[in-house]
Amino acid sequence: MTSEPVRKTIKVIELFAVSDKAETLASISRKCEIPVATASRIVNTLEKEGYLRRLKDKSFVRNFYLQKKMSLSEGYLSLLEQVLEDISDQSEQSCEAIFIENCQLYWLSKKESKNVAFRLKAHTGFRRPLYELDSPSRLSLAAMGWDKVREQFDVNAFFEAGALRNSVSKSYLKEQLQNTCLTDVLYDIEGNVRGIRRFSKAIYDKQGKFIHLLCIAEAAISVHDIDAHIEKNKKIINQAVQKLTAFLHSE
Repeated sequence: MTSEPVRKTIKVIELFAVSDKAETLASISRKCEIPVATASRIVNTLEKEGYLRRLKDKSFVRNFYLQKKMSLSEGYLSLLEQVLEDISDQSEQSCEAIFIENCQLYWLSKKESKNVAFRLKAHTGFRRPLYELDSPSRLSLAAMGWDKVREQFDVNAFFEAGALRNSVSKSYLKEQLQNTCLTDVLYDIEGNVRGIRRFSKAIYDKQGKFIHLLCIAEAAISVHDIDAHIEKNKKIINQAVQKLTAFLHSE
């Protein structure tokens, strides 16, 4: 059950979190759609605890930083957990929701089939640099765009997926990312440096903004009919992404 006083306090904190602009009680009341008396109680408490500073003109400025990791609803995150369970059951492998945080892959959630024989090192909360160009890295970097990649990364430090870790040139990296189809399911037959093969697909919001990856992860071992195996995993992921995207676009 939602606590209304807590919700109002969060609205005030979020108002200050996005700007260093000074706010008066009147502007806080108007922007947060709360009574002036309520705004006064909240900012006085925040000031006493050191989160706000009162200026000479009796306005307030922030003394903190706050950033929400994901702008996703409770409903979407609940659906995502169920989708991960469904994918792990259908594929009999591990299924992961991977986000980008501070220019790293960040595992928000992972579900493993009870029949999986190979346990992954990656777990909820796991982080990994983007420099190995396996399918989740390639798709994430391509979604960022070349200009942002060049600005935020050492473009001479990337290497191919696989045990040999062969380095790639700046021109090769640029070509690979620009030729990546952002709506495809990407995969690496040989797997990454840890011998893990991932089937990865990106999810976008209704404005076309990249949200996160949905992946099936498995040991990169030989499969009797690899083409059929690939098509099975692609179908599972595509159906799941359609379900998640439809929910996102309906909110």
